[in-house]
Amino acid sequence: MAKKVIPQSKYHCRDCKHSYDWHEKDWKGDVFMCRCKFSQWSKFLNRDICDKFEKR
Repeated sequence: MAKKVIPQSKYHCRDCKHSYDWHEKDWKGDVFMCRCKFSQWSKFLNRDICDKFEKR
């Protein structure tokens, strides 16, 4: 049985101009959460892009 291949984007939420308020640092001191004006909740910075993506 063949596996379904999901295409990966080379861009993530951290590359979008709509991401702001980067917060929640990990143990190394790197931030990994952000806010987006199109979302009610925080998102991961390494999340794949959405349909509202605009490059910084």
